[in-house]
Amino acid sequence: MKSLSRILFMLLAFLLGVEMIWFGCGPYQRQQLLETLGRDDLARDIQLDPYYPLLSQLYQLRVEDHQRVLNDLQQEYSLDPKHDSSLTEPQSKDSEMRAPGQNDSAELNWQAAGSRYVAKMLCHKPKTQQLDNVTAQKIYKWVDAEGRTHFGEKLTSGAGSDAETLNVEDLTKQYAALQQEVKLSIEYPNWAGDRFIESEIKKQAKMVHKVLSRYVPKANQRQINLKIILFKTVTDFEDYRDQQKENAQWGACYSSVSNSIYLPRYPNIEQTMLVARHEMTHAMLAGMLGPIPVWMNEGLAGYMESFSWQMNVAKVQPRVTEYSQLKNVNMERLVNTEHQDFNGRNQRLNYLQATASLYFLLDHQAGRQWLKRSFAFYGQNPCRKASIDQLFGANYPGGIDAASRNFQTWLSKGSFSSHRY
Repeated sequence: MKSLSRILFMLLAFLLGVEMIWFGCGPYQRQQLLETLGRDDLARDIQLDPYYPLLSQLYQLRVEDHQRVLNDLQQEYSLDPKHDSSLTEPQSKDSEMRAPGQNDSAELNWQAAGSRYVAKMLCHKPKTQQLDNVTAQKIYKWVDAEGRTHFGEKLTSGAGSDAETLNVEDLTKQYAALQQEVKLSIEYPNWAGDRFIESEIKKQAKMVHKVLSRYVPKANQRQINLKIILFKTVTDFEDYRDQQKENAQWGACYSSVSNSIYLPRYPNIEQTMLVARHEMTHAMLAGMLGPIPVWMNEGLAGYMESFSWQMNVAKVQPRVTEYSQLKNVNMERLVNTEHQDFNGRNQRLNYLQATASLYFLLDHQAGRQWLKRSFAFYGQNPCRKASIDQLFGANYPGGIDAASRNFQTWLSKGSFSSHRY
């Protein structure tokens, strides 16, 4: 009896210790702890912020899973009275992008997961590296025996032992800042690839990181690990997208779980780069800040679409014709739009309003300060949902009402300046 009491006491102490550790962690630390333990499913299923007892959540999930299995069994038997006893296991819902060949029942099961599934996918911060700790990539400049100048990571054309006579110059320190922003890899499914597009994408990645670094706090600026899966044609991408049951309106997609961009090569390279900038914005925001509101995320990505390099200056042009068509835009309603509704029936209008809103905010000093303070909030509170009062009440003069009025005035004037970085 004494032995049983001791076991129960130790078990109770262990459970209390687990709960105390959970209580003492921040939301991002809780997510990282569960992922380290190999329970990524729990890291995306349970409530991370604000604090809610872990053990009661685990119990509730177990009850829900049990009830869901019972409901599935009842539904199968009600649909087919002659159903035999060889039942298949319920479809897993751990992956963000569903595998080809899933049936309608699996799709219904995924939808039945509801807001809990949506929340687990949005609350994810990909692995990144501190800029100060990034190992510099070697870059050399040299002249070969025929007098031609080369740049690269490795010395070629007989440069090895004759480096001094071939005037080799180590440019690693000079280009160190450019190397630290993005650790990029590109895959080409079922084709040889396009080296020109690859070099252009790397330039675009540096541009996007440069612009975001104007507003992201120094403490949150990170080197981004990014993988791009570049399809040979739009048709190849659409086939893949449809197999994964993704939104049919998407011309590309980004997975924060694998930190990967799925991108088609468009016939026009400018279109390819426009879409690449859009998706890379999502990836970099996720890596540096974690989840931010959908309207802000898509608005910034839309803002980046209009960028171009002019010498060493990044310049963005406003969509004058499109912005001038916006009438009676309610910024408060836009800010309150949830992720599912944003990508619903009014998706195109929501994207345009979000892009125009961010352009407006970045067009004046109060708006730029608002973005910096908002980024600082999310950098310190990853996976936390902020109210309108938190985002605008303390960070924008006059709050959301003043921001909405100023936005309407800005649209009415129709005078939109270019931005340079």
